[in-house]
Order: sequence, then structure tokens, then C-alpha cells
Amino acid sequence: MGEVNSLQIDTQPVRTKRIEELHKYVTSFEYGICVERGKYLTDFYRDHMDMAPIVRRANAIDYVLENMSIYIMPGSLFAGNQASKPRWAPLFPEFEVEWVEEEMVKGNPYYPWERPADKYILPKESVPVVQEICDWWRGRTHTDTLRARLPKEALATHYDLKAADIGTYFQGGDGHFAPDHPWLFTHGVQKIIDDCQKASDSIDWKNDSDAIKKRDFYEAAIVSARAIVKFAARYADLAEKMAADEKDEKRKEELLQMADTCRWVPANPARNFREALQFVIFVHICIQIEDNGAGVSFGRYDQFMYPLYQQGISDGTLTREQAVELTENFFLQIYTCNKVRSWIDTDFYRGVPMFQNLTIGGQDPVKKCDATNELSYICLEATYNTRVPQPSLTVRFHKNTPFEFKMKVAEVIRLGTGLPSIFNDETYIPAMMNRGYELNDAYNYCIIGCVEPGAPGLLGGRTGGAWLNCTKALEMSLYNGTDPRTGICLHKNRNGKDLSTFENFDEAKEAFLDQMAYYVKMEAILENTIDQVWEETLDEPMAAIFGCPTTTIPRGKPIKQGGAKYDLTGQQTIGTANVANSLYAIKKLVFDDKIITGQELKHALETNFQDMDTKPSGAQIKALCLSVPKYGNDVDEVDELARDMLAFVANELSSYKNTRYGKGPIGCTLHCSTSTVSSNTPFGKVCGATPDGRDAYTAVADGQSPMRGTDVNGPTAAIASVAKLNNVLLSCGSLYNMKFSPADLC
Repeated sequence: MGEVNSLQIDTQPVRTKRIEELHKYVTSFEYGICVERGKYLTDFYRDHMDMAPIVRRANAIDYVLENMSIYIMPGSLFAGNQASKPRWAPLFPEFEVEWVEEEMVKGNPYYPWERPADKYILPKESVPVVQEICDWWRGRTHTDTLRARLPKEALATHYDLKAADIGTYFQGGDGHFAPDHPWLFTHGVQKIIDDCQKASDSIDWKNDSDAIKKRDFYEAAIVSARAIVKFAARYADLAEKMAADEKDEKRKEELLQMADTCRWVPANPARNFREALQFVIFVHICIQIEDNGAGVSFGRYDQFMYPLYQQGISDGTLTREQAVELTENFFLQIYTCNKVRSWIDTDFYRGVPMFQNLTIGGQDPVKKCDATNELSYICLEATYNTRVPQPSLTVRFHKNTPFEFKMKVAEVIRLGTGLPSIFNDETYIPAMMNRGYELNDAYNYCIIGCVEPGAPGLLGGRTGGAWLNCTKALEMSLYNGTDPRTGICLHKNRNGKDLSTFENFDEAKEAFLDQMAYYVKMEAILENTIDQVWEETLDEPMAAIFGCPTTTIPRGKPIKQGGAKYDLTGQQTIGTANVANSLYAIKKLVFDDKIITGQELKHALETNFQDMDTKPSGAQIKALCLSVPKYGNDVDEVDELARDMLAFVANELSSYKNTRYGKGPIGCTLHCSTSTVSSNTPFGKVCGATPDGRDAYTAVADGQSPMRGTDVNGPTAAIASVAKLNNVLLSCGSLYNMKFSPADLC
């Protein structure tokens, strides 16, 4: 066992002195909360409530960027910070302050620094500032507006039943897109300013009914573009000041070069590999400061950086070793970004994930051939050596992926860091085309957020959305629409029956699908109301001009008004295995083999299998439920239930339009994913015992993976079950987690 650990876990990284010292510096910081953004944003909003919302937001972010603390990390070759210290998280009070006040001021249920997990420092002197921020925003936040606008059924679905949870988008921004980095660092931000000014001057005030909206958008876009240029200039000034005091000649030269870089980009096109990375960092940091959304991703790093890599190698200004070090420095720079969530929302996102996804591998969108290149390998080396969870490295595999590349991926995975994730072109590309993607755009997909595919620079909307608790819908279907935990009933079964009165399996399945359809409707209401409120009060000009510059600028529309080429609203479907296993248990035990009655099973569930006085007893019924074949073992009857259930949810979701429908983008529907993060645990906490033998209030299954402990026929059988799902319908991403102990990989 010692050899296994030495090989797979204790393998030492290979780092230059610069990266070793920078890694120690960055990782030495505990997570913390920085109040600067929240304070400066509040100060600006307080004095400028008369501005158009999108113009106010642009100017408020400009004010934040002008006043927030900046620093250059020791030895780093790049500038750019999101908060006053590495791994500290800014505050975004415009979204919600209730939880901020409850936790950071009152300590309910915990002070951030006393949490059982994902702790955050908050300096004592910052607490009065937090209180002042909360006092001004109370009644003015995004969440306040949502609570006033949402129907009571949708609020109950989210807050009380937890049949769907969309708290992330009450408390924070959208995120979930990949900026058009190659367009940006090829053209420079000055082109955005020039194009927006020209478009603004050309507005057709006589015939364009959107003239006022366009004027506001272009004004906000120009303010946002100039803001990032001024932000970079602050670092140039700082680097020059530090260089003047620097005794080490080599470091002095590096700082002066950094100053030159920051004066050139992002205003102008990047001239080399290093400048392009600095450009990407500034864009990424500024979007994070504006948005607070997870899943602000990078796109296909090895593709858009490769021409500059080749140029540097060719003209002798760059070596492979320097490219590795610059990429590792870039990774550590990005790792400094952080996000603080409420304790409730943290339950869904354990481990402080940011989902800053970076994609490598895959295929050339034009030639349709393998696109693996030297930077693909360099990114794997950078992940191997830095061993930080951000950026989230993902790899695209296809039938012609080189064997050598696959083996290198496997080598990095064996470290046990969870990176990289692997995605299958043969599944994802057809799924995207099924939602309207053009062929070349589908071939050019990157992963955005967790597992969600999208075309970089072309996708608006949201790939991540509400968590849909399918296990909860199943449970309520067994009680004629009533939630046994709260007693709330929003929707009775269409057939008016419950588990004790179903006369055949078709009635049980019909009841589940009926409940599922109702809660998909509730999710659609939640999603679209949030988007409508965002459009009215929190539209993001920086995300628009950096995320989709080739469409938002010509259209004069931000993303939430229809500015992207593609626009789809995603969601996460939780509990697939529990639903399939439970339905099959009902079919097998109650109707096919008639071993127990529906009434007996219902009582066993109501008593969490604890009633020992019945015959059969609760424990015996639980044993029967556990003995029935389960999804994940290549058993067709069970696997088909999982396939049919997911297909129903996916098709039901895509029948709902989002708020951008008919405004220009392709798609504009809701669509389905099986991404989970850690939401299967809090969702399990609101679900009673289920017919698959799962105890009440315990975690449900994650993603489209088998329920833990029930896939007993080995990994090949589990993969076979997952492969039977209709993955072409899961256009928002497919998640299958498979874990091995180190001893299994000798």
C-alpha cells in the first residue's frame, strides 16, 4: 500500500523556483471576505439611483475598479486581483443581504469563521461596514424583488418543499459562459469602444423601437470597456512604482515589462503569448467583479493560445519551458479568485468551487480532425505541478484522440485531485446540434461550469440553473401530491391516487410523471422570473461585450435582452438512480410478484422502515426493497426506467421557452443536465424514505451515477447502464462520477 500512495498521491510536482514560491504564497492564505466591492458599489448606487439600470451598473463597477485595493503577488509575472487578498471573496449586496446580515453580523446559523466547513475570515473592523451595506440594501435587492414577483407556488417549491432550488441565482449572478478570448485579444478593447460609439451614433431614432435601450447599452458598454483599460493602467503604475524600489535587477526588469504589458493590453491586441494571458486575466477578473456568477470559463485554451505559442517558439522569444511556467503562473493567478455563499447554498457547493473551466483537446471545428497540440500537454503538466482546484481542467476525448494524450490524462487523474474531467465528443456534439447549434460551433464546444457544453463567445443564457429534485417529486407522487415532511400539497396526482391505492404500475408511473411535469413548470417560472428581473435591474454590460462581442455589439443588446447567438437555460436533474430504483421496486414487489401491498410499503416509508410490529416488519420491507435489481448493473428493466424518466424531464424542460425567445438567439428554451456538485446531500435531507430502500433524510444519488453501494456488478456494468440513457437529450451536460480507491489502480 505504501508503494501505491507513493506513486499516486505523494508524487512530487516539478516546479520552477518562481512557481514554488508563488504556490506557497497563494496557498498560505485562508479564505476570507473582502468588503471593498460591496462598500464601493453601495456608495455609488446610493448616489446614482436616477441612472438607467445598465448604465448605473457599468459606472458602479467602474467606480469599484478605480477604488479597490490592487497588488502584485511576489514573483508573479501577471497582474490582476479580484479582492484585497488572494482567495478572499468580494461581497455582492445587490443580490441579497438577508443571509449576509444573518451570518456575518448575527452568526446565524454560524459566523463564517465558525462554519463546520468552508470557513471564511471576516476582519472585526469589517463587521460595521457589512451592517451599513445591509442597512442600505434591505428592501432593494434582487431577492427582495423576486419574492415580490414570484407566485406563491413557486416560492413554496423553492423555499419549503425544495422540489427545486435556485438559491444560487437569488444570491448571485449568472456566470456560466466563456468569453470570446481569441476575438478580444486579437482586436483589443479599443475596438469595442470605437464600434460601440459608431453604433450609438448610427441609431435609427425614427424607426427603431429599441432605440432607447440601444443607447443605454452602448453607453454602458463604452463605460465598461474604458473601465478595464483604466484598471490595467493602475497595475502599470503600481508595477513601475515597485520596480523603482526593487533591488533585484531581474525582478525590476520583470516589473517594468509587466508595466509595459498593462499599458498595452487590454486596450490593444496582444503581441505575444504573455500579453495574451495578461489580457485573459484582466477580462476574467473584471467579469468576476461584475457578476459573482459561478462558471465564468475560459474556453479552449490550447486552441486560442496555440498560434501565439507557435509564434513565440518560431521567433525565439518563447521556449516550451517558459510556456509551462507562464501557464502555471496563470493557473495560480486564477486560483486567487473566490466566492462566498450563504451556509444554505454552501451545502449545494461544498469545497468552495468556482467552476472556472478550461478546456483542452477535442477536434478542429473546420477540419473535424484531432486538435490536440503541445499546449494540451502543457496544461496537463501545469495541473500536475500546481495541484490547485482552479481552473477546472477538462479534456475532450473523441474516437481519434491520440493514445499518448489519453495516457497523460490518466497519469494526471491518478493524482487524486479530481482533475481533469473527461468529456465525450461523440455524445456532446450531437446533443448540442439537437438544440440548434450549427455544426462548426458544436465542434468548437468548451465546457462551461461543471459539465455543460457551450460555444465560447456565442452562448448567453445560463447553462447552470435550478436544481430539480426528482426524488422529491417521486416521494410526493406516492402521497397523492402531498409532501409528508411539511404537509404542503401544491398539486394532487391527476389520477387522485397514492401508493396505497394504485391499482397497477402504470398508475404509479403516471403519478410520478404528473408530479414531475408540475415541478418542471415551477422551475420554468423560477428561471424566467429571475431572468426577467435581471434584465430589468441587473443587466451586465461587461459580460455582454466580453462574453459575446460579435453579436451583442452589432445588435445593441446585452445578453439578457437577446444579445447572444445561442441562448439556453440549463438546470440540474438530481436523483435519477433513486427514481428508477424506486419505481422498479414498486413494480416488482407490489405489482409483478405481489410480495407486499402498496399500503404496506407506504406505511414502511412513513415510518422510515422502523416499525417492527407489522408483518412483514419495516426492516424486512427495507431488505426486500434493497434486494430488487438496481440501476448501474446493466439490468435492462431498471435502466430503461432511468432512461425514460430522464427523457421525459429533458423533453418537458425543452417545451418551455425562456425570456429571450423570439429576440434573436438560437435555442431559447430550457434544457437538461445531470450536474449535481454536492446538492444530492441537501436534497436528501428533505426527502423521506424511498422504495429503493434509502433511509429518510439521507443523501440521494448524484448525477446520472448509480446510487452509492448499489452498483455491484463492476464498473463495466455501471458504464453500460449509463450508456443506455438518451444522452443526446442532455444538451446541458451529462455527469457520471466513477471513483476508485488507489489500491484498485496498482
